[in-house]
Amino acid sequence: MLPDGLTRYSDLAVMLPAAGVIAVWLLAGRSPRALLAWLVTLGACYLPVALSKLAFKGWGFGIRALDLTVISGQAMNATLMLVVLTSLLARQIRPAWRWPAALAALAVAWWYGLLQIAAATHPVSEAVAGCLLGTAGALLFLRRLEGLALRRIPAGVLLLGLLAIGAATEAPRLPVEVWLDRLATALSGRPAAFAPRAWRD
Repeated sequence: MLPDGLTRYSDLAVMLPAAGVIAVWLLAGRSPRALLAWLVTLGACYLPVALSKLAFKGWGFGIRALDLTVISGQAMNATLMLVVLTSLLARQIRPAWRWPAALAALAVAWWYGLLQIAAATHPVSEAVAGCLLGTAGALLFLRRLEGLALRRIPAGVLLLGLLAIGAATEAPRLPVEVWLDRLATALSGRPAAFAPRAWRD
């Protein structure tokens, strides 16, 4: 298990700024279609995570055979953002490095998801589900990027983006689970959200 401080990197307080930085980089690369592809990727990855959490919290939907209640948003975020960020940075240094860098980042992201997130907040099945979703989103986005004319991103824009992500690691964690609990109970009419521990018992 990694030091506790490193879990900040998969929190939404860091991941949302990272997603925004990638969007700014794509704009700086003068490719509106790449930006659109990124926004679609974000929607396609975040929506299943949110729906799985609402379905469990509001109605207790899960897969007992897999010990799976939700898709881990932390694992999905860590995989998606790390792979895309690393590939975009490598592309600026030497375009031929973009895919080797993406695969190396993918290995690190899975290691992080299975050894940190699974040990700290989710069972392995949920971490795997999140890593799979993030992997699919990242690789499909990077494959789509191959057919688009993305220009070189100015070094200053890259540096500012990395500094912004670094600064976000000092931000307080967002109470996303509390917000989802409230939304799930409002939609389902239950007095309280389902809890994973009670569901497993």
